[in-house]
Order: sequence, then structure tokens, then C-alpha cells
Amino acid sequence: MPQEQSNPSLPVREDRPEKAPARRRASGSRLRSVAVALAFAGVFAGGYLAGGFIRFAQEVAQFSRAPGIERADGIVVLTGGALRLDQAMDLLKNGKASRLLISGVNPNTNANTLSRLTETDRALFDCCVDLDYAALNTVGNAEITDRWARARGFDDLILVTSDYHMPRTLLEFERFAHVPVIKPYAVARADLWLGEGSVPSGKGIKVLLVEYAKLVATRLRFAAGLEGQTAALSDGTRPQRKAS
Repeated sequence: MPQEQSNPSLPVREDRPEKAPARRRASGSRLRSVAVALAFAGVFAGGYLAGGFIRFAQEVAQFSRAPGIERADGIVVLTGGALRLDQAMDLLKNGKASRLLISGVNPNTNANTLSRLTETDRALFDCCVDLDYAALNTVGNAEITDRWARARGFDDLILVTSDYHMPRTLLEFERFAHVPVIKPYAVARADLWLGEGSVPSGKGIKVLLVEYAKLVATRLRFAAGLEGQTAALSDGTRPQRKAS
């Protein structure tokens, strides 16, 4: 029987090791590296946000325990709570400023209603209070306040709003350089704090978390160079006007 002889002119196929398992191992190693990096990034971001929230809560607590305030050219109070308006009116009555702006008033609310709610003589509204119906949010409050201060020639203002709302409000107001001095006057809600106001209650923690998220979003918007959403209606649509 003839035997098969090898032909030296033909290429000889050599058995090579399988490469697929090695590729799978390399791919798995990369995925594990990415997963570890993402985990570290998540831990870092979580720690940063948690630390930021603690600092935010401490800052709010300090605002709520602030001492008495010195006189200024004007007072601006942001609507959103009856206590804010009451304390702003008390500041005006006590001579802490010559004029008050109530910013963000509901269009269905007039000076008579506010006079009754605050138990204030209507004559004080007629002489010394301006109502702003144009501001739609905190950005709008800052815009309208800037216009009001320029029109009145005011260089320093007392800013009245809730303690938890104060950090974000000051951040928005910093965009307007016309008013060089803003004196914060924070209104504290008793149901948001325990004891002497240094530790938030369960309800207070929820309120602070929501406000902290808004503060972080505002900082990111500023870092990205973005302007806020439409903050105030045009003067011709719903003008700022004196109480009447």
C-alpha cells in the first residue's frame, strides 16, 4: 500500500493556542476596573454631598440664631410664609428701614388683604410699602429687588426670608452687584428645629434636604454659566407697583 508523503512545498499548519479565553479575561479585567472606579467615584460624590448637607444645615441653624440687625436703606421680604411678612412689617414699624418691598405677591392679593393679615394700619402700606407682582421665583425676587433698589437709590438692604431659604437666596442675590450690602434676616419655623434650634426635626430634615438639592442645582447652573428660567413677567404684563 502506498504511503502518503509530506510535500515540503505546502505550508504546515501549526496548532495555536485559543485566544478567545484570554480576550475574555482582559475584557473582564477592564470591566472590573471600571466598576471599581465608578464605586470610588460614587463613594466620593456621596461623601461630598453628605458633608455639604451637614455644612448647609449648620449654616441654616446659624442664620436662625442670628442677633438683632442694624438699620438699612430698605427691606425686602420674599413671600412664601406668613411669618416672613409679619417680621418684615415689624422691622419696618421699628424703624429698621424707610421702605419695604414685598416681592412675589399673588396677583389676587392687594394691600387691604395684606394689611388685615399683618394687623397693620393701611396708612403704613400707603406711605412705605411696595408690592411686586412680577417675580415668579427666587431668581425673579433678586431681579425685581435689584430694579427696586436702583430706582430708590438704596445701597444696603435687609433681606427677609425663611432660614432654610436664605443660603440659596443670597447666592441668587450675589449676581446683582448694584446693592453692595445685603443683611440677612432669617425667619425660623419652630416646627423645623428641636430644642434651641441647633438640631433639625424629622420634618426639618426633609425640608432641608429639598432645599439643599435646589442649592446644589443653583451652584451647578452658575458653574455652567447658565441663566435661570424666566424669573419675572415683563413690566407691561404684571408690573411692580406701589401698594394700592
